[in-house]
Amino acid sequence: MTEGTATGVASPGADLEPKRRGELVTPLAQQPRPAAVYDTVTEGMTGWRFLRTGRWIAYLAAAILFAVICMFLANWQFSRGQQVSTDNAIASANFDATPVAIDEALPELDSYDATLNWQRVEATGVYRSGDELLVRNRFHEGDKGFEVLTPFDLSDGTTLIVNRGWVAASAADDMTPEAIPAAPRGEVDVVVRLRPTEAPRGSAVAAGSTVSSITLATIGETVDGELYTGAYGLLDTQQPPGDAGLTPIQTEAPREDAAMHYSYAVQWPIFAVIGFVAFGLGARREYRRLNIDDPREQERANERARKDATKPFTDEELEDESLDGYLSLARWGGSQGLPGAASRIAVGGSQRPADRAIGSEAGTASAAPAEPIVYRIHSVDEGEPADDGASVSDTDRRQIESP
Repeated sequence: MTEGTATGVASPGADLEPKRRGELVTPLAQQPRPAAVYDTVTEGMTGWRFLRTGRWIAYLAAAILFAVICMFLANWQFSRGQQVSTDNAIASANFDATPVAIDEALPELDSYDATLNWQRVEATGVYRSGDELLVRNRFHEGDKGFEVLTPFDLSDGTTLIVNRGWVAASAADDMTPEAIPAAPRGEVDVVVRLRPTEAPRGSAVAAGSTVSSITLATIGETVDGELYTGAYGLLDTQQPPGDAGLTPIQTEAPREDAAMHYSYAVQWPIFAVIGFVAFGLGARREYRRLNIDDPREQERANERARKDATKPFTDEELEDESLDGYLSLARWGGSQGLPGAASRIAVGGSQRPADRAIGSEAGTASAAPAEPIVYRIHSVDEGEPADDGASVSDTDRRQIESP
């Protein structure tokens, strides 16, 4: 009788007697194995009946909801692409167009629509430098600075805010600008490009006559006169030119990337299809699991295994073979195995070359009968040492052929 420790693990030499009698010994202690886990919802179902369970209906509903969201986002991206394309066309047409009179482009003080974006207009008037404002936190080529807004009084009594350009922040204090070039004195002829009023951002007017955004309605509260509130002018040219030193805000027609939005509009439907593909793959996997005892499904599984066995070895498989000395039996098409000509199979701690190649001259996959794997169990007499160098007779050897 074999004795063990209190924990149930066999003590050293506990299986010596059975070995001497030539018996196969089952270890007393087994490595823990994972317990079988069954799906109590679908277990026992056959065919595609599992698709009618609440779980799989929820999976399908999730795939449909995901597809709806993807199509909504695709439509939104397509609309954005169309809008950007339209904006690009308007900017290209207006940026270098022949200037028109300001009262023709803006018949009312609050007149403005998207077709006027970047439209060149001409006007004659006088700069009101005493009410000049600075737009803070404006950047040019990575440098922080200010945009200079100067009211421009027209001959008809209306006032247009003109953005004369950008000036860098002071090196000593980035909250104050460098010296600002003065606007021309007296009557000035200007050509400006129309830009829409900006949405409010932060406080409108702060100490030092700075604003955080070009929000014309708010600026109108601090600038006297009948102010154009639908658009302001981005300076293009002026006569006389005035002092130099301000950096032009925009010298080329802007162009946004519409192709990016169109590409997203194509990608979102693909994501929607991927959701249904994932659902289909999951359903197929569940079908195969539940119908494993179906002879037709077993035949299809064997055919898939045979096809997998004919695939070339991957770099990962060859690396595993070189490190471990063997490949998983699943690589050979199932439990029986279809060894490849270039592999070696580890048996009992040693290796033997696989002597059967996949495929025949006719081009079909075939495999020769596998050689039996022979295990020899040596019976050791009572007085002989039980080591690998013990001398035993052939009559005491037993062999067991692998299935």
